[in-house]
Amino acid sequence: MSGRRNLNLMMEEFLAGLGEAEPQPFVPSPFQLKALSSVMERDTVVVTPTGSGKTWVAERAIAKFLKRGQRCWYTTPLKALSNQKYDRFKELFGEENVGLLTGERRENPHAPLVVATTEILRNSLYGGDVDARFVVLDEAHYIAEEERGVTWEEVIIFAPPEIRLLLLSATIANAEELVGWMEEVRGRRPNLILVGSEERPVPLRYGVLDRFGRPLPLEVANRVPHRELRQLLWRGVDPVQIVQILQRHNLLPAIVFLPRRRDCDQAARAFRGFQMMGREERRAAFSRLAKSFPRLLGHPMMRYLIDAGVAPHHAGHLTAWKIAVERMLREGLVEAVFATTTLASGLDVPARTVMLPTMWVGDRAGERPLTALEFHQMTGRAGRRGMDRIGFVLILPCQVRDFVQARELAESEPEELLSAFRVQYYQVLNLLAIRGFEEALTIVDRSFAMYQMARRSRRRANAVRLELISEFRRRATILRELGYLDENWGLTDTGQWAVLIRHERSLLITEAIRRGTMDGLPPEMLAGWAAAIATERAPRFMVAKLDLRPLGRLAFELDAMERRHRMEGSDFGEVFEGGRRSKTNLCAAAVFRWAEGSTDWVSLVTRSGSEEGDLQRVILQTAEVLRQLEYLPLPISEQARLAHLAILREPVGEP
Repeated sequence: MSGRRNLNLMMEEFLAGLGEAEPQPFVPSPFQLKALSSVMERDTVVVTPTGSGKTWVAERAIAKFLKRGQRCWYTTPLKALSNQKYDRFKELFGEENVGLLTGERRENPHAPLVVATTEILRNSLYGGDVDARFVVLDEAHYIAEEERGVTWEEVIIFAPPEIRLLLLSATIANAEELVGWMEEVRGRRPNLILVGSEERPVPLRYGVLDRFGRPLPLEVANRVPHRELRQLLWRGVDPVQIVQILQRHNLLPAIVFLPRRRDCDQAARAFRGFQMMGREERRAAFSRLAKSFPRLLGHPMMRYLIDAGVAPHHAGHLTAWKIAVERMLREGLVEAVFATTTLASGLDVPARTVMLPTMWVGDRAGERPLTALEFHQMTGRAGRRGMDRIGFVLILPCQVRDFVQARELAESEPEELLSAFRVQYYQVLNLLAIRGFEEALTIVDRSFAMYQMARRSRRRANAVRLELISEFRRRATILRELGYLDENWGLTDTGQWAVLIRHERSLLITEAIRRGTMDGLPPEMLAGWAAAIATERAPRFMVAKLDLRPLGRLAFELDAMERRHRMEGSDFGEVFEGGRRSKTNLCAAAVFRWAEGSTDWVSLVTRSGSEEGDLQRVILQTAEVLRQLEYLPLPISEQARLAHLAILREPVGEP
């Protein structure tokens, strides 16, 4: 048999059975029924593949708790996911029964069902004002996220025993360990239950797309001589050619994951002048969405979406654009989405095919290989329940080793979750507000970090425990020296309001207020200062008459104070290094200009040198800080309210 004929037969076998699924009435999977039954009696952790229907369990459980007259919270790590669930639940339970709480949006907060970011729930638990009977923690694997994972631990530790918890995730390799820790800290009876399933309602097939346009199984690497394998490699990737090949094989719609944002935008622009079937349907759908998001009508990628049915999706785009792409993809109106890993983070946007032209991903440090967790999150988007018989994952091999790497990733388990627990100033204050000093220290022993360490190495566990307790004591000592705590570790009058600021840089915020550094700042200036404190990324260039030197001096003073106490340091001053053109100054200047209303959005984006989505995120992070200032029982609250209103105007404040 010739090599070409052999490959063609392999292709036919690989594609056999693809197509639309036969319409069938929905029948719950065994794991769904088991999880629903369990969660009505005990805390439950559900770990099943993406697209298998974990959300169905949450929706049915919410319906049951609401019917009993018991309040529910549904939390997610991402504002975009919270917005998506908010829209979904309004359809299911009625608009009057659903609220939304994120750092910048507050809709119907006293509703029977509240959708919120996990940080909002954590803050509410510290404040003692969560009257829910049922709480869903979606994307529970975020407990290992370096910057924010401690939030998930705090929620699990501090949620009252009468609150029923449901944790959902597609990617927790050590779920039994997580359940064991929860049983220990929650103390619920009957014990927690882990519900898992390896089966997908739509099975996945992993393969490669060779340079001749043949979708082949990964096993081709074992069935073809090395010399012939090299002939299948791509020498360059043309997005138009790729989409046309997928269309020829009936493998659309597809999500094509690319490592960098600019790759996604360039891929969409390659379709200039192309028109695909369904143009009028896409135009009508886009027009409907533009009624809610008017700025969409001027989006530079609009013509590619309407004419060719392709679109980029990444964090550099405004929320409104990403929502439009997601909704049109779910409605079957988009042929191909070129996306970064942001589309893989929990959003309900499946496609028939997921394509990986590269198994590298871009991050702040450059490019690196995909982790097993990222690979499974991305490929889990393949296969639409009730629509596809099979979901396809295709690699574009450019080197022979790509076949091996793809096989290893496809067969791999996601990395085990490791606790990201850290001691924070806001955490120390909040614990001491409701507990004595020694009791507050038990947060260390109750952490997932200590549970994991004790299971792995008793000697190392003791060392880590001493280290964390020492960290807690040193932070408490600094808070006492600054006047937030009295000699008996109780909250002073200053501590009583400072406890309301729950942010990674809470001490910098509260000290700026306590010392009067922020006194007299007009709203636009306060917005600029809040941006300097809040942001993680910043526009590259902006000039404004915004003096951040007082805030910078305070930050360096706090760093020096921590060093005197032999702490590694919170690096408050790090963001102020680099002078006038530092990322903090540039970021604060952009928000200042936006708050004072002296420039329109397009001009601000152009002058900042940033992408729209980045600038929007900077402003939303600022809004979260201002929201916390707004609720302080201090004069600054009114200025914070005005600043908050000034920056959350269209298009930033779009849902």
